[in-house]
Amino acid sequence: SRETPESDNDATCAELKADENWKSVNSSRPVSISSEPENRWIDLVSVPLMMAYVTRYIYGTDKLRPNAFEVRGLNGTTTGIIHCDDLAILSQWLKYITDNVVGLTSLQMKLFNRNFPVGERIEYMGWVNEGVINNHISWQSYKPRFLVLKGTEVMLFDSPPLNVSGLTKANVAYKVYQTMFRVVKESETVDSRQHCFLLQSSGHEPRYLSVETRQELLRIENSWNAAIVTSVIKLGRKTFAVSHHGKTGGLTLDWQAGFSLTEGADAAIIWQYKFSQLRGSSDDGKSKLKLHFQDHETRTIETKELECHVLQSLLFCMHAFLTAKVASVDPTFLSSIQQA
Repeated sequence: SRETPESDNDATCAELKADENWKSVNSSRPVSISSEPENRWIDLVSVPLMMAYVTRYIYGTDKLRPNAFEVRGLNGTTTGIIHCDDLAILSQWLKYITDNVVGLTSLQMKLFNRNFPVGERIEYMGWVNEGVINNHISWQSYKPRFLVLKGTEVMLFDSPPLNVSGLTKANVAYKVYQTMFRVVKESETVDSRQHCFLLQSSGHEPRYLSVETRQELLRIENSWNAAIVTSVIKLGRKTFAVSHHGKTGGLTLDWQAGFSLTEGADAAIIWQYKFSQLRGSSDDGKSKLKLHFQDHETRTIETKELECHVLQSLLFCMHAFLTAKVASVDPTFLSSIQQA
């Protein structure tokens, strides 16, 4: 049909219809009694919009279809490729379908969250596409993944979890506080896919992911920041085994107290600084780390040198604590969390 879509915020499925007599006549209109054959719509396919996704890309590639899109449901159904007459109609269809998908998925997220305490709730659920390098081909292909941010974990599924128990069956699960999230700049993308980001957890290869729109990327970024705050507050503190001037000790990141170094069997505190006193850091990418703190009274910079065998894990965790501290004192961010 060449008609533009009508807004329907209560739509729960995408339907393709065909006229029995190949005329654009909607069956909802009253049919007059006449010798003319009845004209009515026939359902060709119905795709549930709950946790579905709409895409303009040719499946598995970075190539956009011109003025066309496809809706894929969680049950494996698809609308097939839908072609539009022009970009304006395409934009309308994408907006209406995406709005309904986001609304229905958010509703399902709220239903799931009734089963979890505050620190374990879901911050985000939605489809992304992961870039995959195959050994037998030289280019990158893409595979749809269902991304969930819940409590202290970021999870990737091959298909959406249909119930609470399904949330425990992720294909990939990382701790948020030991994972880096970074939006990929447009000049850094590896191919024609836009709206990309990286997830890298300590000890694992980075994952290259993309979404359909800039708005969806912003939703994920905001949800990630909320998840960082939630996970760090729940964690409270984390201690890493380090070496300081040849002595074995423990570097503790504490949500309330900041940085502290302890040594000996009695865990005596050697030095302690607030997160706000950190002015910079540097490392050799292997095990050595330098932390530069500013003394409150003298305003001088004091450098502390440490060695840690799990340096990447320490750096990612440190970044999470610092990000959470910055976000937690931002009134705009806090209000957005409370509204959510």
